[in-house]
Amino acid sequence: MDDVVIVGGGIIGASTAYFLSNVGRKVKVIEKDPTYKRASFPLSLGGFRRQFFQKENILLGKFAREFLLKLPEELKTKKNPNPTASMVPNGYLLLFGADHAEEQYRALENHAACGAGTKNIKGSELPNIFPYVNNEGIETATYTDTKIEGWIDPYLLHNALKNKAIELGAEFIKGEIKSLKDLNANIIVSAAGCWTNELLNDIPVFPQKHTVFRVKCPKHIPEMPLTGDLTTGVYWRPEGKEYLAGSPISKWDCDDLEPEWNDFEELVWPGLAKRIPAFEELKLTGGWAGYYDTNKLDNNAIVGKHPAYKNVYLATGFTGRGLMQSPGIGRALTELITTGSYQTIDLNCFGIERILNKKERVEPYVL
Repeated sequence: MDDVVIVGGGIIGASTAYFLSNVGRKVKVIEKDPTYKRASFPLSLGGFRRQFFQKENILLGKFAREFLLKLPEELKTKKNPNPTASMVPNGYLLLFGADHAEEQYRALENHAACGAGTKNIKGSELPNIFPYVNNEGIETATYTDTKIEGWIDPYLLHNALKNKAIELGAEFIKGEIKSLKDLNANIIVSAAGCWTNELLNDIPVFPQKHTVFRVKCPKHIPEMPLTGDLTTGVYWRPEGKEYLAGSPISKWDCDDLEPEWNDFEELVWPGLAKRIPAFEELKLTGGWAGYYDTNKLDNNAIVGKHPAYKNVYLATGFTGRGLMQSPGIGRALTELITTGSYQTIDLNCFGIERILNKKERVEPYVL
């Protein structure tokens, strides 16, 4: 019998494998596609933030940044003595219209309680700090400085976690699990992401397709933060000499990952040009699509022990936040599995019972 089997070797599976291996558990990770070409994490913008509504998500974001700072020491191996996630610490800027302002003011109370370091900026003051931004229709904005938030290279973080887990004794193998009943292990962790519902049909997590566009603009603003405009749903960041921009529209039941090219002309370009006048001169140079492992109940994580099984744990439904929450989730699951309770961040609010009882706990802003 295996000690711990993790189904899914993406960013959540790799993080959980590392933390469990680090406390001496014997871990086997089963991944159906070791190229990860359809996994969620490599097809994201790589954002790392702590700007959320709920305290638990804020604290997970804080720990992720602390982990990245320690990553070179924590995840170094004989094969790679200098691991990195290549974080670009340009910060995060979120823009809110009048319809979301009051909600964000309440969120800022949670930010303050958690020591998130978030700054509130009145819409009228926005051009004084970001002169390239058109503040029309912006009631308020929140921003964290360049030491706290930004974006990383998802592949580098995944490789560092996986390689360290392997050095500590974890085994990563290729295989496809059709049923958890096929596994013989003391502990089973489902980190199957978008395909969770195929293994556990009472968990409403499904693949949701999102498109990202690559664009070029004559005006290059390398210091621009990763920006999310909640008035349009469009979000963007610099990428080398170009920019990446995400569509506000997502689609269900899509087997293909062909980008939704029409979204660029109809939604993304108008949204970008409205907020950043220099983006009027954009040229589309490419794009891709990827899946969010979306929790259809409330867009929030599902983490914990499944009450219908004696040895099955879940970590899924992150709805675009899996990469940025992976360090905290790996640590939390390890605490729960090894001690029976959470020792650092209490994530009982993300438990499976709320899903089975259909009790929503909505995290408002999905970007």
